[in-house]
Amino acid sequence: MRRSISRSVQSSGSESTISWKASASPIDDSVAAVTTLKETGRRADLLTGRILLTSATLMRSRRARPTAPPAGPLRRGLLRGAAVGLGILWACVVALAAAGVQGTPLLVLSGVGLLVTAALLPLAHRHQAKLLGLAATDALTGLANHRGFQEILAAELEQARRAEHSVALVMLDLDNFKAVNDTHGHPYGDEVLTAVGKKLRGVVRTTDTAARVGGEEFALILPSTDGELAYRIAERARKTIEDVWVNDIELSCSAGIATYPADAEDASSLCQLADGALYWAKRRGKQRTRRFDPEHVALAWTDRHAAEIAALLAEPEAIKSVFQPVVDLASGHLVGYEALARFSPSSGRSPEAWFAQAHGCGLGPELDAAAIRAALEPVGRPIETHLALNISPSALSSEAVAEALPSNLEGLVIEITEHEFVPDDETLAGALRELRNRGARIAIDDAGAGYSGLKQMMRVSPDIVKLDRDLIKRIHADPARMALVESFVRFARRIGATVCAEGIESLDDLAVVSDLDVQWGQGFVLGRPAAPWSLVSPVAAGVCRAALAEALRSGSAGGGRITAGDRRLEHLSARLAGARSRTDLEGALALIAAELNAEMVCLSHWHPEQGVIETLAESGGTGEERFPLGDYPLTARVLRDQEAVQVLVGDPEADRREVELLLTLGHRSLLIVPVVSRGESLGIVEAYSDAERPWTRTEINRARIISNQFGSVILALFRSRAALAD
Repeated sequence: MRRSISRSVQSSGSESTISWKASASPIDDSVAAVTTLKETGRRADLLTGRILLTSATLMRSRRARPTAPPAGPLRRGLLRGAAVGLGILWACVVALAAAGVQGTPLLVLSGVGLLVTAALLPLAHRHQAKLLGLAATDALTGLANHRGFQEILAAELEQARRAEHSVALVMLDLDNFKAVNDTHGHPYGDEVLTAVGKKLRGVVRTTDTAARVGGEEFALILPSTDGELAYRIAERARKTIEDVWVNDIELSCSAGIATYPADAEDASSLCQLADGALYWAKRRGKQRTRRFDPEHVALAWTDRHAAEIAALLAEPEAIKSVFQPVVDLASGHLVGYEALARFSPSSGRSPEAWFAQAHGCGLGPELDAAAIRAALEPVGRPIETHLALNISPSALSSEAVAEALPSNLEGLVIEITEHEFVPDDETLAGALRELRNRGARIAIDDAGAGYSGLKQMMRVSPDIVKLDRDLIKRIHADPARMALVESFVRFARRIGATVCAEGIESLDDLAVVSDLDVQWGQGFVLGRPAAPWSLVSPVAAGVCRAALAEALRSGSAGGGRITAGDRRLEHLSARLAGARSRTDLEGALALIAAELNAEMVCLSHWHPEQGVIETLAESGGTGEERFPLGDYPLTARVLRDQEAVQVLVGDPEADRREVELLLTLGHRSLLIVPVVSRGESLGIVEAYSDAERPWTRTEINRARIISNQFGSVILALFRSRAALAD
């Protein structure tokens, strides 16, 4: 906005008036200064006044810019003094001109004004630059603040548009930072934030910008950077932040990435998508980085996105299908294929991103139908193999999908993706019934991720449960993954469904998945997606057959690889069956202690004719001992009634002798299970825990299963001793 400035100065000795008008914009240098001397009609040459006025206007316009942090007292004094001096100097020039003074005095004063202005303007410019820098800098960390971040991001995006290169935005958020402030106070939290800022400055390149955009939220602006490089930089930043030491609290960080122009074309959308990716990382467990994926991050779809899908549908050759083999893991034989859509050109986006965009624009059913037609086009599929088609739940009952599917669905599997919520209504149930009536089988895809929990699987009642690839990755080295996969196998067996593991990419993972009784599998190690109709890798098929042969031969499937559920019990049973010495027993008892979550397990033999209990072996490897059964009535009851009992030191009704024994040994809970053979009590298995806790039903059940294996062991050892005595 331009504002008119009008002033007048009247001399005391005449009616002469000096007036001028100037633009408040320092860019416009057309300053008009007209002096009218009403009495004499003389006009003064005010060129010097014009220059001084322009300088004063420039100073006023700079002071009128957006607020900035206050300058120091000395600098403020200099600037104020300079402004006052210039004002007095100009007043003198005006007064002299009004009085008719011309020549040398006026020129001297004008020259002094020029010199003072030339000396003070650079100082003002430097001061203004410093103020602007302070206004864009976070005082705590020294990084760009939210204002600076927005200005730099806008500038980088504008530069990227002109140069036609990319810009990546990384949003980072400290995990559980509230615990730092709550535990140690806000001053300590500020020290942590300062340390994080220092770490980030050391991570970014000279062309990058690190900013603090919120309380514990930071951002990295990465010019000329694509998504892959941004991911590596984000991971390096996360690892660096984890090095910040915090008392008693593990500091970690989550990150989200979005890129221009692949994901968004303006600063606001880019920030929105990077934030969405960040909170996707938070939802998936924190301590990780996620790149923007429209399948997981909400996006405001535009007409441009819809036009892209429409163009894709209009191009006959834009959608192709590749086919990945599905293999029977017991035999290594081919049982089917999954059709996977591929787009040309892909524009750097995954097929999942294209489908998510189509559904967001209301064209999901049409794109699903086009992919179905492309999958059904090839002929010659091997007999007795199925073909799996991916269809989103929202498109199942659509007219477009109904037209694309054949009337006879024998040999087809309809895979329902888990990443889209399945509504609990009769529309879905009716669509599934109709598909089954036409011969199709129903699979739920990516089980174990996204929306698909056991409740949803029960509602869909799938014929095939396809396990998410994240459950399978490096399963050979992860007991937790083994246990979770085993639970899915148990669930599927109960409902009569087949389990298929996706994403098997190593022979080690293949062997373990086979040992866990997962019936089917697919992944790169078995066969990559390819043109129809590729075969199973001979090496992978051999591993499947070898795993089954090993189970039949040794009676201990997995050869010790499996550390979950019944397979551990199977392994323990094999160890006990092969026990021939006290050392063998101690090794087996150590495994049993781990299985029962106990610190120590011991096996004892009952000598009823002597009324004593003899300790045969302990997981800790201590020596043999005997004790009178009469001193421990609870143990006597276990042997007599053949029932398991537990003792907790804090239970007021617990056997005091057993409690004293527990405290003497440094434990706080005890589980006693009888060893029975042919209806006769031969001894006891005792499990000790340092924690005072009730033993779970699963632990009690497993302890009883294990104790039944000890009957033959006790008899064998007893016979060995009798033979030695003879």
